[in-house]
Amino acid sequence: MRPFFVFLLLLLPLVFPRPAGARGEKPNILLILADDLGWSDLGCYGSEIKTPNLDSLAKNGLRFTQFYNSARCSPSRAAILTGLHPHQAGFPNLSGVLAENSATLPEVLKPAGYQSYMVGKWHLSQKSKPTDRGFEEFYGMLGGYNSCWQEDPFYTRWPEGRTKRSYAPGQFYSTDVFGDYALDFIGQGEKSNKPWFLYLAFNAPHFPLHAPESEIAKYEKLYVEKGWDRIREERLVQQKQLGLVPSKLTLTPRSVVPANRYNEQTGWADKENPAWESLPQDRRRDLARRMAIFAAMVDRMDQNIGRIVAELKRTDQLDNTVIFFLSDNGGCAEWDPWGFDESSGPKNTLHTGPDLTTVGGAKSYISYGSGWANVSNTPWRLYKHYNHEGGIRTPMIVHWPKGLTTKGGALTTQPGYITDFMPTVLALTGATYPNGKLPLEGVSLAPTLQGKSLPARQIFIEHEGNKSVRDGDWKLVGLSGKPWELYNLKSDPTEMQNLASKESTRVAALAGAWDAWAAHCSVVEKNKPAKDTTTPLAAIPTPQIALRALTIQCELVADSRDGVVLAQGGQQNGYALHLKDGKLVFSLRSAKQLTAIQASDALPVAVNCRLEARLASDGTMLLLISGKVVATGKALALIAAQPQDGLSIGRDDKTAVGDYTAPYPLRGTITNVKVSTP
Repeated sequence: MRPFFVFLLLLLPLVFPRPAGARGEKPNILLILADDLGWSDLGCYGSEIKTPNLDSLAKNGLRFTQFYNSARCSPSRAAILTGLHPHQAGFPNLSGVLAENSATLPEVLKPAGYQSYMVGKWHLSQKSKPTDRGFEEFYGMLGGYNSCWQEDPFYTRWPEGRTKRSYAPGQFYSTDVFGDYALDFIGQGEKSNKPWFLYLAFNAPHFPLHAPESEIAKYEKLYVEKGWDRIREERLVQQKQLGLVPSKLTLTPRSVVPANRYNEQTGWADKENPAWESLPQDRRRDLARRMAIFAAMVDRMDQNIGRIVAELKRTDQLDNTVIFFLSDNGGCAEWDPWGFDESSGPKNTLHTGPDLTTVGGAKSYISYGSGWANVSNTPWRLYKHYNHEGGIRTPMIVHWPKGLTTKGGALTTQPGYITDFMPTVLALTGATYPNGKLPLEGVSLAPTLQGKSLPARQIFIEHEGNKSVRDGDWKLVGLSGKPWELYNLKSDPTEMQNLASKESTRVAALAGAWDAWAAHCSVVEKNKPAKDTTTPLAAIPTPQIALRALTIQCELVADSRDGVVLAQGGQQNGYALHLKDGKLVFSLRSAKQLTAIQASDALPVAVNCRLEARLASDGTMLLLISGKVVATGKALALIAAQPQDGLSIGRDDKTAVGDYTAPYPLRGTITNVKVSTP
């Protein structure tokens, strides 16, 4: 009889297949993050772009209509992974390192028995790689943006020594490759017989816009014929049909393009995006091509998500895998309606004729501009960088057949924020947040998965001086350096009727709450650009420095490791003192030629240091910290001509003198500035 019972035991798995989640009740977690995707760029949020796989997840899952990110890449990613506000997590802007007193999702999940993998875009400093913060395996890009077509040196595999996949020449395309590695890691997780966490962070559809020609061809004619005004109108109609927005909502006017250092050079600062029909035909063709590439990137991303969902279904893992999908910020307007070419800046090329077919290929480097970003964020105002709804509202889909009790395709209007992922994952997995780390700032979204309500709270966001607080239906929001604006999002979801002058008491109360939050998160001190607190800038003589020796002196208490102390000039001629990885750099530019010397050791943080940089008449360069020479060098020549860009302190307001991207602001206090020539 014994052999017969053994035979029955072997037969049982065939007769009664293993149910999803049979390894235990803990679900797998798949967190998918898109890059620069606007609220309306998916079919299930009103778009004409083909996203059938994400649409299917939404049809069988839950969609949030009022979910928020932090308006920019690195801050959002830091908050998602830590459950802290970006400033607490170490990323008030694009520079930083994840704080040591933070815990990441993989670090928290490991003691709960999870395997953790990451594929895609990290953008949280190369000084601290994903495998340094809890991920067992990583493939992707450590930086912020680069080619989708070229693997080396941009895309890496960690831990060191892991074998990479091999792609034939011309076959590498990052979105597809991310899909390949995601499948590899899901396979590893399945074989481990443990629950797994996969953070899949696509670099699509972030610039530079790159896509296969076969995908671009699906959309180019469509955008030429319809243009951005008609597409915005059609998306709003579709959003109303989907129940995403009120049926009586009217389309906002075309958004303005807030002034920035680049559109001040191109003439678009604070101007409204133009009407599509007002543009010459060649400009429309150029812009339609740009948007077609953007759409193609979204389409191809969706296809790879489809590959992953199919594999989860094939391996009986889909039912017990929680899938989250969202974007890190709104559509990217950088920097005006025409978009840029070659690098992020003011340069634009009008592509015509055969040259159009090269755009989107390996040798092109473009963005799609503010007109199409306005479409991406339909029907909201403004874009990435800003705290109006267009900058911070993200599509958010949750799919989990085993755990969702809401009706398939359900919508929730409850506001959520990216700090909520850590407490949500803790609630779903039973993992424990470690002692000795900063307290979590978000709330668990688990109740919404059961159709229940979240607790009332205020949601605070700040980036580059742009700020907001959401309190129930009320939202207080302001552009950097501009007065507060107040909106009731229930009656005015598109932020068109500023009630600040009529609701001064409410403005004062919400502004006070924002100030208290900013102090709690060290926003006021740590994200404030450095400046000279003793001498007004206008009182500092702007010296004539052409063909002259030069001495620069100041005192600095640095709160950050990167940024400009002071600069005069730009990419033609000038000088700059700046920090890079905490090390002081003296940069000199003459007739575009750059010479730089750098200290070997980093400045101490929060300690007053006397800085001095000298340029002698023979070109000798000296750099001193508190009277000690820390670097020497020899300039190719004295500054050839008086620079047009004036003196700026704590940032470089115009074009960059040194090897950094302006304005490259510094956090800290600068005093006793003196610039002199013989």
